[in-house]
Amino acid sequence: MTIQRQAQKMVAVLVLLVISFPPAAWTAAVNLNAAHGKKVVYVYNQTKLEKTRTAEPTDPKRIAQLESWRKNDQDAMQFLRSLGFTVSQANEATPIDAAVKAQDLVIISESVDAVDVDAKYRYVSVPLLTFENDLLGELGMTDLKNGRDYGTEDEQRFIWLVNAPHPLAAGLTAGIQNVLTDEHCKMNWGKPGLGAVTIATLRGEPEKAAIFAYEKGATMNGEFLAPARRVSFFL
Repeated sequence: MTIQRQAQKMVAVLVLLVISFPPAAWTAAVNLNAAHGKKVVYVYNQTKLEKTRTAEPTDPKRIAQLESWRKNDQDAMQFLRSLGFTVSQANEATPIDAAVKAQDLVIISESVDAVDVDAKYRYVSVPLLTFENDLLGELGMTDLKNGRDYGTEDEQRFIWLVNAPHPLAAGLTAGIQNVLTDEHCKMNWGKPGLGAVTIATLRGEPEKAAIFAYEKGATMNGEFLAPARRVSFFL
């Protein structure tokens, strides 16, 4: 997946805001130095590509797909380092205490196997940003039914920015934004709880949030309160 410059800018703003805004409130401006000295653990799959390369019979199409996913993860980690973060790596099997110890932010890649991650990050008291929509229910950010409470939209590259004044909108204007370069890309979405702030939805589907967030203590799905800041992003 290739993202437009607007989407990359939004990711940068998201990670900076998640670690820098003051308690119980979103800040009105981004602190560009917030990343320096901060630690991020990036959770991604580290085994599927290697296993597929050695499997018989060889599946070149699957290998190419997994190689693109790995490159996306490597590019994401390098981007975080360019912002000033110290980046640690974890995978689905990493014990939760080891993964989040002394970290300021958890980022979960879409490359993870959601069934292996399950609900292990649900209760962590560290701010968390997820790109994996299949974990939204387990994280308590939406209800649990795939296709109803969260899902993926194929052939989609536009978002509808509905909360442009919010800092998480990264200064983009309200309305349609083209955020993916390939019209055949997929876009993740979720239907957040009442305590969420929704930043953007899928074009023409206002009930499907492409970007949404919870402040610490906000009501997420059911009566579950966010243990720390939580953000879902459509990648």
